[in-house]
Amino acid sequence: MLKLRGTFSENPRLAPLLDGTVKAKGIELEFEMGHPAELHERHLRDDAYDIFEFSISHYMMTKEHPSSIGKWNWAALPLFFSKALLCMNTFVNVDSGVNHPRDLKGKKMGVPDFSMTAALWWRAMLRELYGYHPWDVEWVVGRSAETSHSALIGGGATTFNPKIAISWPNRPQVLDEMLQSGAIDAAYPAGSEVKITADSGRVKPIFSDMGHEWVAEFVRATGFGPVNHTVVVQQKVLDENPWAAEALYEAFEESKQESYRRDAAARSLYPKQDLAKQVEEFGDDPYVSGLDANIPMLQMAVDQSVEEGLSKGTADLSGLFAEALRTS
Repeated sequence: MLKLRGTFSENPRLAPLLDGTVKAKGIELEFEMGHPAELHERHLRDDAYDIFEFSISHYMMTKEHPSSIGKWNWAALPLFFSKALLCMNTFVNVDSGVNHPRDLKGKKMGVPDFSMTAALWWRAMLRELYGYHPWDVEWVVGRSAETSHSALIGGGATTFNPKIAISWPNRPQVLDEMLQSGAIDAAYPAGSEVKITADSGRVKPIFSDMGHEWVAEFVRATGFGPVNHTVVVQQKVLDENPWAAEALYEAFEESKQESYRRDAAARSLYPKQDLAKQVEEFGDDPYVSGLDANIPMLQMAVDQSVEEGLSKGTADLSGLFAEALRTS
């Protein structure tokens, strides 16, 4: 029996795998749960787990900035259990004049990390729906320049497109301070490291529906929703156990399908909102697995990353994924 240690954030589509209802053939999985930001930083620093959820944008960056000491030799499984909805929790200063994402051109926006996948998709959505480029907004980063995940990878600020105005104030909880004072116009939180004081009277949500209609508009325009994370495995595990990629993929997919059978809300993007409307807008399985079905989504993420200087686009798209699953 192959024993693998992994990490994941709370996700209803993973629950049947965690509780043992679904098992990976020939594999015993032990998962540690936590917040994505903290877990992803640990993977970049320590690279100590066999299988884990990871940022799509930062995974692509590791392929172009390989570790000099042999870390980050990973292969992805084409599994996409989360959408990039973190930024839909954006708040705006009440005096900013920003009432919708279309109002952000020429404004200042705070993000926890410029290179994080949620922020990448926010900018991709602005480009797709309004023709805005990343240099049409000034970006302020909540993490320090030293602890930004792009800096840990080695593709930090010096590689970003020079047209883009990005600053790192390098103070804890600086985005909340700047948003409340009006020094920036908009920002979104991320866990304990980047908080927004929502009840101050100085800020308000940019969306009344957590971005539901805006995401639906994007899906109508593109045919897919913005995906946040994928699942990666140590390449050495797959080299030593060539059958493991398919066994893991099948187990994760079965876990997702079982979660749908348990609770129809597991297939929703917005669990507290009308499910029938979401199925109509986002499809019966908005977390579709497989490489072939996700090529357009992945290509847009690559194109956005290249425009911003996060990557050069040199990594082969199919080559990001385990060889056994490249025709899935």
